[in-house]
Parts: sequence; structure tokens; C-alpha cells
Amino acid sequence: MKIFQPMLFVGLGGTGGLIGAELERRLRAELCGPDGTALTGNGRLPYQLPGCLQFVYADYSEAELGRLPHLSADTALRQAYSRTSRATHDLLPADYDSSPEVTRMLRALLRDEVSDWLPPHGGEPKINPLRNGAGQLPTVGRAALFATLANGPAPVLTPLHRAIDAIAGSGGELQEVGGDTINGCDVFVAFSVAGGTGAGIFLDYLHLIGQAFKDKKVRGARIYPLVVMPSAFPEAKGGGREAELNAARAVVDLSRLVDEQNAPDAEAELGDVDLQESLRIRYPQTHPVSLRPGTVPTAFLFSQTAGIRPDDLRRSIVSLVVSLVGTDLNLGEAKGGGPDNDYQTFASNFVNGDIIRRTRSATGIGRKGISTSLVASMTAPLDELAELVSAKMLAHAVTGLTDASAAVPHETAPLVREMFTAAGLGDLWRREPLEVTAPDPRPRGSGEIETALRDRLEQMRRLLADLERQVAHRMQGLVEGFSPRAAAEQLLLNTDLFTLGRVVSGVPGETKAVARLGFLGMLDNRRQDPPRPAGVEVQPPPVPRIKGRVVGPRRHWADDEVAAALEEQDHWYKWRAHTVWHRAWNEHEPRWRQAANLLRNEVHAVGDAFRKHVNDQPRAYAAQVKELYDDRTGVSYLLPPQGNLGRFYQALMERLVESHQLGPNGDEAALLHKLVDAELRRSAFAAGRHSPDAAVSEVKAAFKHRVQRLFSERPDGRQARALLPRMSTLLAAEAGDTEASQQVSTRALEQFRYKLAGLLPAAFTPEGNGRLKVLITYPGSRRVTVDNYLEKHLRLPPDSQRTIEYRAVDTDSISVVLFRSEMSLTDVPEARKVLRQWARAQETRRDEDVLRWRQRLGYRDDWLASTPDDRAHILNRLLCALWNGQIDYQGDPASPQRLRVRLHDDADQDALGIQLALTDYQDGISSWAGLLRAYERWALLAEENIVQSYCKVVMNTLPRGLGTSGSEPSELYLKLVHEVAPRQLRLLDERERRYGARVTDWTRRLREFWAETLPDALDLPFPEGENRAHPTLRELEEWVRESRSTREDPRRPEEGERWASERPQRPSPADGGQSADPYGAARGAAPQRVD
Repeated sequence: MKIFQPMLFVGLGGTGGLIGAELERRLRAELCGPDGTALTGNGRLPYQLPGCLQFVYADYSEAELGRLPHLSADTALRQAYSRTSRATHDLLPADYDSSPEVTRMLRALLRDEVSDWLPPHGGEPKINPLRNGAGQLPTVGRAALFATLANGPAPVLTPLHRAIDAIAGSGGELQEVGGDTINGCDVFVAFSVAGGTGAGIFLDYLHLIGQAFKDKKVRGARIYPLVVMPSAFPEAKGGGREAELNAARAVVDLSRLVDEQNAPDAEAELGDVDLQESLRIRYPQTHPVSLRPGTVPTAFLFSQTAGIRPDDLRRSIVSLVVSLVGTDLNLGEAKGGGPDNDYQTFASNFVNGDIIRRTRSATGIGRKGISTSLVASMTAPLDELAELVSAKMLAHAVTGLTDASAAVPHETAPLVREMFTAAGLGDLWRREPLEVTAPDPRPRGSGEIETALRDRLEQMRRLLADLERQVAHRMQGLVEGFSPRAAAEQLLLNTDLFTLGRVVSGVPGETKAVARLGFLGMLDNRRQDPPRPAGVEVQPPPVPRIKGRVVGPRRHWADDEVAAALEEQDHWYKWRAHTVWHRAWNEHEPRWRQAANLLRNEVHAVGDAFRKHVNDQPRAYAAQVKELYDDRTGVSYLLPPQGNLGRFYQALMERLVESHQLGPNGDEAALLHKLVDAELRRSAFAAGRHSPDAAVSEVKAAFKHRVQRLFSERPDGRQARALLPRMSTLLAAEAGDTEASQQVSTRALEQFRYKLAGLLPAAFTPEGNGRLKVLITYPGSRRVTVDNYLEKHLRLPPDSQRTIEYRAVDTDSISVVLFRSEMSLTDVPEARKVLRQWARAQETRRDEDVLRWRQRLGYRDDWLASTPDDRAHILNRLLCALWNGQIDYQGDPASPQRLRVRLHDDADQDALGIQLALTDYQDGISSWAGLLRAYERWALLAEENIVQSYCKVVMNTLPRGLGTSGSEPSELYLKLVHEVAPRQLRLLDERERRYGARVTDWTRRLREFWAETLPDALDLPFPEGENRAHPTLRELEEWVRESRSTREDPRRPEEGERWASERPQRPSPADGGQSADPYGAARGAAPQRVD
């Protein structure tokens, strides 16, 4: 695999962590090679990713962070993983355990930063303790983040800065893995909008990531949110109603951010801070943070399709990222040429469509910045297969090496003695007495011999007393230097872990005591008085009477009778000397017992871990085989062509036995001895002291690495075909390459065809109705024949507007990226679904919904999705329809009960139109103020497919004759603008004077329509080119009135004179409040009711 531009992955919450862990695993498998050493140049460790790929994780749960690869991997791998991965620890405020404590502190100390979005304490949910999560309430999650950032954003920015520093300095590594100069950076931020953590902090993280790149002066970063929707979670695991309520506000906030990024306000002048506040977020101890326009060009929403499982959806997301970062931009001559391609990566090029993303949606609510995606990939699960067969090999090897019949009796005893010596107890093993000096000259004659024997016994008594003193002193040093662990490690230089277990614990049933007792048993043996040898008494043996000869030479020291007496004395003396050693060792038992027990526990724990692996392996093997062969959606595994894994395992073992020359009787045990050297044995034992399972993992890893190397080895002359054919070879053979066809079996090709045909099941298509773009990547070199073959045999979703792009990549997999873009929220079915759930919750107002605590930016915003800019645009087009007389009403024209917006200038009762029921406010308050809410709910919540088409017609409505002679506004238009609007503002002023603060929130919503949205709609320019002379409804009406007046009164205003304004305008803030009559004098003929 090649990497063409740097990537920063940020995982938020549990979902982000799971996606990041899978992405790390996938990238390591592709880049580091089967044994992890493919990129070990320039000081990199095995399995270390290049510095141009960085990972940052954030979660409130330390337990979830602890499961991340760089914190949970084997000890030997953590250092390599940690060079490219960072966890944001201590994201919770240290001094506050519950959410009420946090919010109380925020209201007291950070009032300016939180007053707009932190709800009042009335009805506040109480989440305690926070370390268990935010209670699936995003506002609680965001409050906890702000409490942590009370002293500045360093807790979040520091890991990001370090990752960006690593990326900035990774130019050489980028070129090493296939890239060119650093030209931008793709940032993928993964999270779910179902829970409290990811949904609570994602918006802040998007801004702080952008700020981190600004701080480091690294330009060209493009941030792509990867958003997992609630449908991906079963109700019992974080899905359901609460998840949908969280998602409703989250997707709205995200959509608004993307819209602002794609269509920033170009009219805001320097210094116009108020106009830019919507684009900024205020954090404690720092200036307001904003994103550069275009930094977040789109957001990817991932929903569950029929049959796809949560883990498969995560793999689909990972495949999308791998496809985007592992595909060359390949602009040909245009590459790097010109400003349009500045900071361009394949991802930014693939998701292009800047112009269309800036356009308004068909409903007028939001723009077209949302994307959805699904990825199907076919891979050979080399890592999973290597894990499977290596676990089976290890189980068989352990069984062979721990079998009682495998123990060699004569081998154990010498190893026990060797271990005593290595532990510093060689003297205790030998228990040597002090030397007894022989008489000189040798006595002769019975009398001299008897005297010498008595003297010898006396010497032995003295020597035993001396020995007791010397051993007491010597034993101090032996106990202090006693190191059974070092002895075990020394023994592992020449023997395996299982023999070590027999040496330490002994071999039951052995005839020899040393082999039966083992090292630990012999330690206990040395603390007990040694048994008296047969014929030896406690007291010294008596000196026998040596009878002289009557005839012949005198008695000699070498006579048999004397030798027997000497041997009897030596046996007694040796036994008494051993007793001295044993008793001295026993006196120090409290000092050496702890180290001995520690070794016992460590060796037993490691042995038990291997035995547990043997016992668990068949069950785990069956589960893993089922997992591999399970039908999946979007993930297809190309499995060994042997038909079943049993035959594949046997073929693989035959290759390994032959490769390592293990002979005709070679088996897994012999292979273990070949693969696990002394250094690895000692490393596994050291790891097992802390975690016995780690010892198993390290030994299994040796098998796994060898199996992975075998997968990558090309067959030689004796092995005509690879165990696992490469996908590039299979694809080339299927596309007609004769040479490739000879390298694979017919069965392998049949299986490949079957898997390819099922790669894209029915209904596997991204949600929405946006333009479908398909990226197909395959291994090898780009060939038209392969392109044609894939298009023919892949069941691509039928779509008349789809475009297909083919790319050859260096990964041994086929991926199909289905990318639907240029959509608004209303174009995505699940987004509409969660908005309907929110709307129902607003109506029912159940206490447990706590809707105010499921948002990030403002609890006062009770609109479903529209922004003030959207509402001005929508009202402008509705006013255009009203101008044309295309709106009929029921009830009082000043406060209708229902409106019908006809799509065309057709007054027939059966004419197509939109029915909008308006809220009846009574007491003189006009229902026209509810027009936009009625439209928003209809446009977003109606389930009919035709809604988008109706909206599109209405949102394209303009006054008749706009580009020519113009037309007169309808009576209903004039009544609304010139009679109803001024009267409503006066009425609201009167209500506020009478009832004060009790009605402020209610009148605020109504005043927004009459005093802000309506004037903005009247001043909104028509589409470019429609009428440059009279670009707004306000100016058009003025021109129409002037034209009418000219016909009636030829006098025209003199130069510098204007007709008095009688149309609605935004209240002037010059006097600090609302103008008394912002709409001017009322005028216009009375409206006619249309039945």
C-alpha cells in the first residue's frame, strides 16, 4: 500500500475509538508487512506506522481509552504503536464528580462562555458520577469539556499539536511510502451522534482541530467528519429514541457548520464582529475560535443498511478512509499546477463539487453539503487466518511438549542442579563438608590404627563445629544472593518454557527424587534434616578393635577392616555435614521463601495460561471459523481455495515442515523449538510475570509471523501454486491474462467469481438522492480489461447519474466506494427520521426527554433545522407566490387558519399545491407569524416522496413579469405587508408593556418574524440576472407603485427626491430599540378571500 498525503485520524468516544483501532490494524497489515518489519528503516520499530499517519483519541472513559491499541497491545508493541497514537487523558474535570457540580461552576466562573447554550438549572438532569459517562446527554458532555478547559484549551490541543508536529516533520517518511511533498492533510474525525460523548464534543473538536493547525501554521488541512447514525446501534446498545433525539440536533448543527464552511458570509466587513459570531466558538482563556472557510467541506453520514452489522459498518468506514488516503490524486500534467490544486489531496478532489455544495436545497432549508457513503471491500483475511492457524499450531505444540510421555527422565535432574547453581545455591546443592586430613605418617599396627581412628573422629567433631560456624556465615550471602527468577531466565537460554516448568515443579512419578521434586522441591528438601543412611546412627560410630596378627606383617592403614571403619566414619560425617547445611538453610526460610513462592506462582501461572489456551482453542477456533464464513454485508473474505480450513492447515504445515527441514516426523512441537529462540523465550517469560496471557501471545506471535511470511512467499519450482493466491493474480486471470490463469486453480477462480458477485448485495447503496459517485480500487496495474470486467460483474446500484472512477492501488483488495454527495439534511432519510422524532418530542414534552440537554449551541433555538438566512429565503419565495396570487387562504386574511400555496398560476380547485395549517394565536395575534414554522415542518416531516419536487417549484417562484414589464402585487400581499405587519409589532409592544418578562420569550419568537425575517425577505435579492434594475421585492414594489403613479400623475420626483417608504424594513437600532412603526403607513386594497 502507498500513502500519498498525510492523514490525521481523531476518534471521539467509544465509536471513534473502535473505528480508529480497526483503521490502525488495517494500515499496519498493509504497510508494515506480515512480520512488521517492512518499514523498520530510519530507526522505526517493527509495526510502527510512518509519521505521516497520526491518531488522536478522546473519551471521558479511561476504561475505553485503555482498550486502544497503543495502550492494550503486548508490551513489546506498545512503544511502536505509541509513536503514532495519542490518547487524550483526564478529559473530565478533576475536581467535579457530578454534572450539577460542573454546571454550577460554569455558571459562576464562565458565564460569558456558556450563557448562550447551557440551560438554566431548573429541571437539570443529575449525572453522577461523570466518569461513567454523560448519561447519553450531549449538553452534559459538552459542559464537562468546558469545565476541563476552564484554564485554557491545552488539554485538547496538546495531543493534537504533537500529532501535527509529527506530520509536519514526516516529509521523508511520506516519500518512503509512495507520496510526494506534503500538500495538505486529510483529517478524519469519527464519532457517533447517538450518545453523550461524541455528540457532545464533536463540534468543539472540529473547531479545536482547525485551531491546532492554525497554531502550527500548517495550511491545507481538510476535515471530514465520519458520523455514525443511530440506526447503526441496537436499542439495547445505545440506539433507540434517546439516540435519535441526540442525532436530531447533532446533524442540524453539523449541517449548519458545513453550510457556513461552503458558503461563508462574504458581506461581513473587517471589524464586523457581530456578523461573524455565528462562525466562532468562545473558549475560556483564549480568543474565539473559528474555522477557515472550506476546512469542513462535507460530512459523511453512515447509516445501517439491510443486513449490515455494526462491526461491518465500522469496517466499511475504515475501507473508505483507506481508499481515500491510499489512492493517488493522479492529476497528470495538472498536478500541482495552479491555485485550484493548492492543498489538494485525492480525498478533497474526490468529494469536490464546491459550487453545488454552496447551492440551496430544494426545500430552501440548508445547502447541499451533506454526503453519505458505504464501502464494500473484498480482502483475503490474512491476519485473521494467521491468527487462527497460529493459535491451533501453538495448542498442538503445547500438547506435544507437555505430554507426560514427552518428558525425558535423565534430562530433568541435571537441569535442577544447573538451576541451583544459576540461582546462587551451588554450595547448598553440594553441601560439602570440611576436609578431614589423613594421618601422616600412616599408622601401623593395631594400637596405632585404633588411636588414629579415635583421633579422626575427634577431628570430625571439631570440623563439624567449624563447619557450622562457617556455614552460618556463608548462608547469609547465599540467601542474599538467591535469585530464582534469574536462574529460570538462565535456564531458558537452552531449554523451553515447558521444560522449565518441569524443572521448577518436578515430574510426578519420576523414580529419581531430584527429577520428581524439581527445583522448588529440592529447596524444601534442603531445609529438612537429611534422612540417616542405613546403618548410620546419630552418635559417631565406635572405633572397632583392630586385632593384631600372630603371624605375618603388622596391620596397615589400607587393610580391609580399617577401610570399613573409615567408610563408616565418612558416612556419618557426610550425613552430619549435610545436616549442618540443611539446618542453616532452614533457619533462613522466611528470607528465601518469598522469592521461591514468587517463582512458583509465575511459572505455574504461565503454564496454566498455556494449558488454558489448549483447552480454549477448539472452541475459539470454531467461533473464528464461523466468523470468517458468516455471510456479511459490505465485507467479503476471499478464503483459502482448499475448500475447508482443515485441509488448508495441513497444507500449510507441510510447507513449514519442508521449509525448516524438520524431517518426516516434524510437527508443531518441533516447529516451536525452531521458531522460539532463547531471546523470545526469556521475553515471553518476562511478559508472563505481569500477565500470563502475554507469554502465550508472544509465543503465538512467533507462529503468526512465520505464517504471515509464508502467505507472502511466492511459490518456488516445487510449489507450483501459492497457498493463498493473490487477488491481483485472480483478477488478472479472470480478465483474460493467460499467465495469471496458470498460477491459480479452477476452484480458486470459481470462488473468486462467487465472492465478487456477492460483494454488493441488493439495497447496498448510501442513503439519499444525491449524485452517486463510485470509486473502484483494485490491486495491480490499471487495465481497461479489468475495468470492464469489474463493471460487468459487480452489481453496482442502478443510477442514471452515477459516475465510475477506477484506480489501481498497492493493496491486495478490491474496494467499491459508493459516495452520494451534494445533499441537504432533507435529502437523507435517516436525518429526516430523527428530525421527525425531535418534532414529536417537542409536541409531547415528556420529562425524560430533557430536550434542552441534547444540544450544543443554544437551548432557545426551537426551529427544526432552518437558520435565519434560510427563513428569509423561504419567506422571500413565499412572498413571491403571494405577489402572484398563488396563495389561497381560509378564515380571516389577517390571520388565516390554513393556506394553500399553488405551484402554478392556476386558480382551479384541483391545482397542485401545498397545504399549510397555521397556528391560531387569538387575541389579535396573527397566524401569519407561524407561516415559516408550518412550512418547515411540512418540508422536513412529510413522508411523501413528492415533497422535494413541490418544494423545488415553490422555491423557484418569482414575481410574474420580473424580467419584463412586471406585474401588480396581489391584494393579500399588500394586506400582509402594509396592514398586518405594522399592526402586529404594535400589538407585541403593547403585550410586553402589559405583561412584562412573563411573555418575553413568547413575543421574541413572534417579533423575529415581523421585525427581522419579513424585512430581510423583502430586501433579499432575486437570483442573479433576473432583474438588475429592481433586485428585491421592496424595490420592485416601489417601481410598480411609481409606474402606476406616473400613469395616474405624470409628475415624477425631481432629482434627489424619493417617494416615502411604505414597505417593511428592519427596525433601526439607532435608538437602541424597535422603531415605533417600522412598516410605515398601511395601504393597499382589501384582500379577497379565495374559496
